[in-house]
Amino acid sequence: MAVTLAQLKENLGETVQTRVKLAPYTNFKIGGPAKFLFEAKTSEQLIKAVQVANEFKLPLLILGGASNVLVADKGYNGLVVLVRNNQWKIEGERVTAEAGVNLGFLVQQTVNKGLSGFEPLVAVPGTIGGAIFGNAGVPQVPKGFIGDWVESVTVCRDDKLILLNREECGFGYRQSAFKQTNDIILSAVFNLKIGSKEQSQELIKKYIAARKGQPYNKPSSGCIFMNVSITDEVDVRKKFAGEEKLDEFIKRGQLPSSWLIDKAGLKGKTIGGIQVSEDHANYLINIGGGTAEQVVQMISYIKQQVRDKFGFQLQEEVRYLGF
Repeated sequence: MAVTLAQLKENLGETVQTRVKLAPYTNFKIGGPAKFLFEAKTSEQLIKAVQVANEFKLPLLILGGASNVLVADKGYNGLVVLVRNNQWKIEGERVTAEAGVNLGFLVQQTVNKGLSGFEPLVAVPGTIGGAIFGNAGVPQVPKGFIGDWVESVTVCRDDKLILLNREECGFGYRQSAFKQTNDIILSAVFNLKIGSKEQSQELIKKYIAARKGQPYNKPSSGCIFMNVSITDEVDVRKKFAGEEKLDEFIKRGQLPSSWLIDKAGLKGKTIGGIQVSEDHANYLINIGGGTAEQVVQMISYIKQQVRDKFGFQLQEEVRYLGF
């Protein structure tokens, strides 16, 4: 028997809504309606929503800042939960934050307390939960990923609270164990280090300035593709002989996807309302009326062009939801 809005309201409260367009809740401003939508303002409400979805065998989608996702035009045929639990505290070098805390906000709070380590994350959009899920960060910086500072993560798994240590989270480049499980991230504890507030503020200015070329003020999902690992240095040097910054890329062990897309001549390429950013080629911009289907078409086209011209297979960083 199909679950009704009345049943969900009885279990989760009167704030449950139905047939709500998801586009306004995503950075891309793309996405059809959720069958049901619930805003979880506390961890207890988030846990309850998971339990109710399991009880009614209702498909469940968790959305934090929705900064690295693409929601289907048809929407999501289940319960979408907006993660808005945002409690945090700092005790010495230990930082505890719930999944809904804004990442950039928390970075500034740690700096204000004289802690160092989170500075590279200052311009990364989204929430703590989403950042942990995708191990957000800056690959060019030592210990530049959020996972590098994790002590533990508390998750909801099969209606139970589980405490995972850093190793159990399986962090890697743009990866975590959470991408292969149904665990719901509730909160995390980080161990930072004592630093200089003045030096940290200077680092923050540096990292913000380094990202000025990225179109954060335009509707997008952030970087679409992961960078490409260099497995054959000789081949790379042959293909891109004389290119500026090649030695830097090889030292880092990665070719930036934005660089490859730019070299393929795709900046400004448009399909419908979706455009490859003129500022940063690894961003797709919704220039007005863009659809998820157009994003999918553009991603396919970019992958084909880069593969045919350079022999590299790009891999998406963005998550497909509702497809």
